[in-house]
Amino acid sequence: MTYSQYGIYLIPPPPLLYQIGVAHQLLATNFNARLGGRFMVHCTVKGFFKLAEGVTPADFIPALDALLAATSAFPTRFTGLWNINKPTKGASILLGMERTEAFHKLHGEVWNIVRPYIATDCLFSPIEPAGPKFSPHVTLAMYDLPTEPGLFAQAVDLAQYFFDQYLRDEFLASNIQLIEFYAEDWAGEWGKNFTYKQLKGWHLPAQFEG
Repeated sequence: MTYSQYGIYLIPPPPLLYQIGVAHQLLATNFNARLGGRFMVHCTVKGFFKLAEGVTPADFIPALDALLAATSAFPTRFTGLWNINKPTKGASILLGMERTEAFHKLHGEVWNIVRPYIATDCLFSPIEPAGPKFSPHVTLAMYDLPTEPGLFAQAVDLAQYFFDQYLRDEFLASNIQLIEFYAEDWAGEWGKNFTYKQLKGWHLPAQFEG
């Protein structure tokens, strides 16, 4: 199943891009957890979606332009680690983020814009946590940490140290990106061979006065 997918993401500010990039490298070097670091550092607003036949991003970018020009940047922070160890699927560590009203509003409005353009056979949108189930987070490791309990505990200890030292401060959420992804088989192990291209970025105004 070879085609492009698209996604819309909140990108943390440069100091956090650097710090989380270091965390990705530490987890890759020490625990061979490399998938999280293959993506740009991001928090999903709208995850992977396949476009309906004949649709291109140009069809919905103007609506995103208008929405994001009228959306203020908002403060947020990481709230702690989500540690997930499923021996049949793999082990992950995520950075949970505040479930703020501003973030949920942005999430809902972006979904409303792109929903009419999503293909009916999209694999990911029907199972993506959305609306009240939206739980913003940034991925440190995705499915490829050791699942053996002792090793997983050591990886969690490393991630917890990094969180405690570098990732507790509030920050301003202001950068958004539209990304195009490509993989040879979206129904298979796409994480081993996907690529991505950044199509457009937006910077939310510090304060919108309508």
